[in-house]
Amino acid sequence: MSKRLTIISIAMLIIATLAFRYFSVHSDLDKVPHYIGSENCMSCHQTHYQSWKNNTLHPTIFRPVTSLSQIVGDFEQNSSLVTFKKEEITHVVGSKWEQVYMRVIDDDFYPFTAKWMITTQKWVPYKVHDWEKTPASTKCNGCHTTGYSAKTYEFNEFGVACEACHGAGSLHVQHQEMVTQAECTICHDKPHTGQADIILSTKSTVCGQCHSRGKSSHTSVDGEMTIFNFPLKYKLESNFTNVFVPSTVNNDKKGKNWWGNGVSKNRHQEFADFSFSKHAKSLEDLRHKENPHGGKKSDDCLQCHSQDYRSAKKGEKPTLETAKHGLTCVTCHEPHGIDRNIKGNSGPYKCGECHINSTATVKHNIKKPEQHFPCPVDKVNCADCHMPRIVKTGGDFTIRSHAFQIIPPEASIEHNMPNSCQNSGCHSDKSYDEMDKVFKLHYPEYKVQELKSIVENSIK
Repeated sequence: MSKRLTIISIAMLIIATLAFRYFSVHSDLDKVPHYIGSENCMSCHQTHYQSWKNNTLHPTIFRPVTSLSQIVGDFEQNSSLVTFKKEEITHVVGSKWEQVYMRVIDDDFYPFTAKWMITTQKWVPYKVHDWEKTPASTKCNGCHTTGYSAKTYEFNEFGVACEACHGAGSLHVQHQEMVTQAECTICHDKPHTGQADIILSTKSTVCGQCHSRGKSSHTSVDGEMTIFNFPLKYKLESNFTNVFVPSTVNNDKKGKNWWGNGVSKNRHQEFADFSFSKHAKSLEDLRHKENPHGGKKSDDCLQCHSQDYRSAKKGEKPTLETAKHGLTCVTCHEPHGIDRNIKGNSGPYKCGECHINSTATVKHNIKKPEQHFPCPVDKVNCADCHMPRIVKTGGDFTIRSHAFQIIPPEASIEHNMPNSCQNSGCHSDKSYDEMDKVFKLHYPEYKVQELKSIVENSIK
């Protein structure tokens, strides 16, 4: 009898212990996901994490100074603009084209009044008279940090980390632990599939939330309206223009962000340019136009017209009817930088995946094949003409246009802007008028496309 009681007691103790563990573990499960930091992603996604960390600029776009070597400005230059010491800098913004220096005042970040132009190796004035009106909390941090809150101005992590693109990751991690931790696998033997716990999107708006210029507004608890230079309450996969007023040709009163022909002239506008490009409309064009290569349209056409088709696994690919997106940012930019050092995944190789035929002949004269470009193939590539450097940062025109439009010399004459022929120093010894004549000789049927009329309704 006593032996039976002992067995029953032990069994009840085991059941009570398991019940306690069950309720204690499950009571900690999040009902609403929160930000946990990129370090928690590394254990399962080491390749993507290390490549993002080492091959992209995202982690270093805004960071605290842990070593003076992170400050690339030349403090040995005798510049009257520099009224601060290197040791006074607590945070830096940027690492490739230019670098802005910050200090902490009243729990917010404010810029010093000179920034270093890495491209030209010069100091230039920065926010000299209005630095006090430029707190990072409302001007920068929505795009330079991860897990930002407009209510508290707090954020989870410096830089653009995993959760900036994939959403808050606590639920994702918890669901993964269900099938890896020993005590959880008693009940959970299969990956969690009942909930979309992480964003895996190829839509351009994921990138566009930061690669756009505009304004958002937020009313605080005390009723005060605050203006932010970035989207607020943006839900990944949605259209952020619902909560964001983007800069356009019409509302850019000072002409700071747009050239006269409707192409972006300022950085952080890649999404706007791309939105009205033929690449962004590739799926729409495929569905509503005849096959430009002849023959019947098929799902195979989606390889060059739909990014969700390109990204889908074999056996799970969408059809002409079910595909959602045309070409998007990730068609050319692997966001983790994994393909950065692989030949065949960048430059003309990337363009050649879909444009192998058009790289051989002039489009408007296809019946009489001619060389596609008049310049030596070892001197230029696709981007030099179709994505000219027309955006100035770092003190020079260093960022390429994402409108995928030839900018002819005529545009320079009319709008005083860079053009494709004289891009990156090419033909810089020639005048605009000379190059205009040469361009029209090679491309007599080319029509200058003014983008003003379509840009307003294209940012989605």
